[in-house]
Amino acid sequence: MGKQGCVYLIGAGPGDIGLLTLKGYTYLQRADVVLYDRLVNPLLLEWAPPQAEFIYCGKMPKKHILRQEAINDLLVQHGLEGKNVVRLKGGDPSVFGRVGEEVEVLKNAGVAYEIVPGITAGIGAAAYADVPVTHREHSHSFAVITGHDKSPSGEPLIDWQALAKGIDTIAFYMGLANLPYIADQLISHGRSSETPVLLIQWGTTGKQRTLQGSLATIVERAKAEQFKNPAIILVGEVSKLKKGESWFESQPLFSQHLLLGRTNEEPSEIGEHLRDKGAEVFEFPRMQVKKYRLTEANMATDRDLLFLSPASVEVFFESLQRNKIDIRTIQGNLYGLSKKTIMALEAYHCRAEEIADRTSNDSRLLIFGDTSWADLEEERERFALEHDFIITHAYDRVHQTEHTFSRLRDEERIDTIIFPNARSVETVTAGLQACGESPSVISRHARVICFGGKSKQAATNAGYSVHTVLARPSEDALFEELLKKEAPHAVVLS
Repeated sequence: MGKQGCVYLIGAGPGDIGLLTLKGYTYLQRADVVLYDRLVNPLLLEWAPPQAEFIYCGKMPKKHILRQEAINDLLVQHGLEGKNVVRLKGGDPSVFGRVGEEVEVLKNAGVAYEIVPGITAGIGAAAYADVPVTHREHSHSFAVITGHDKSPSGEPLIDWQALAKGIDTIAFYMGLANLPYIADQLISHGRSSETPVLLIQWGTTGKQRTLQGSLATIVERAKAEQFKNPAIILVGEVSKLKKGESWFESQPLFSQHLLLGRTNEEPSEIGEHLRDKGAEVFEFPRMQVKKYRLTEANMATDRDLLFLSPASVEVFFESLQRNKIDIRTIQGNLYGLSKKTIMALEAYHCRAEEIADRTSNDSRLLIFGDTSWADLEEERERFALEHDFIITHAYDRVHQTEHTFSRLRDEERIDTIIFPNARSVETVTAGLQACGESPSVISRHARVICFGGKSKQAATNAGYSVHTVLARPSEDALFEELLKKEAPHAVVLS
């Protein structure tokens, strides 16, 4: 009997990748196939396994990339093939996510499934705008309503009388096209024309915009500000609780969409810190390690050893075990190029120091690193003029990262490119070219920031127009530079 497949119908939340549930994250990391919708943040795709297949099921008003029937067929097909299938939906799958239809099809086909709830946009977007949907003084009831339906006009056919008079806070989903109709129906069925209204566009993302008004004024204001879907229409007294910028909108790097050049498989601390300050960060391209097999001849035990990355540490100790070499035979000192590498060595219960602290050059140094260091003899000689270099691993680009880039580009969610070093220019450029993008085109629409002269020279040689070179090659200097200029919202990369 073959492996039984399962379809996981997962709510991805309203946009902020941090709002995906732990259970959803766990299943996404095991996925063989991911079918995802337009309102799913493309950055979530970076958490899927490198071999996962991505299928875009984007839906826009009157324009479907895949019709629901085709999506249903794909879920059944892959489930019957014994695969772990993740159906990733914006918000909560049970709130206007058509999960009921998909479940019925899976049941009829005998395919196992599981529903993983998510944070729905009406609650998540409101919270990121500083508005609670219930409040002891303003709202004792809350309803979510579709802003359009299957009626010939697309205007929601609901009990307007009960809604207007019986519900304190109402969240209309994807209803901006019907905003005049919605406002008219609520007023004509007894809701005061002065009832506060809050529009939240692209809630919980760096593209979040809000607009306040009343049932009497919101239509003209939305038209003047060119508000469009995806958006939530929040009607009720709680809407007036928003005063100025919300906690989310007041983050120092809010609205900035950064592409941070990546050279290895590990997410960077800089990227994490930028996210903590409110930026959306895409570390590109995603990489995976291809480990080399070290022989006993590669592992001299009488020299000082320098490891250039945590991955080189891992390969070395795996090779020790495979070659049955007792760690106690290592007589030299152990050094790491970075704090992360030192920590990797300490995880194997070894005492290690940073290479900058090495005071003795009496012994020939044995250096372990990835293929990118093979041609950098001058760089290696900074550590020791007399040394041998052993290649422990290579980094291969995960091709799904190109899919993530394409979706972010199409959604105008890349406005700044950051090159921390010259090597990042090489890896990013190779990734862009795989996506059909060129350095000259992308740097006409996104500012390019380089950490120093070497990265600037590499970027210029590759065809980028460099906008800024940091005064100091540091995270603090980068933060200061990003604070100088608010990244643009509307950027078309190609």
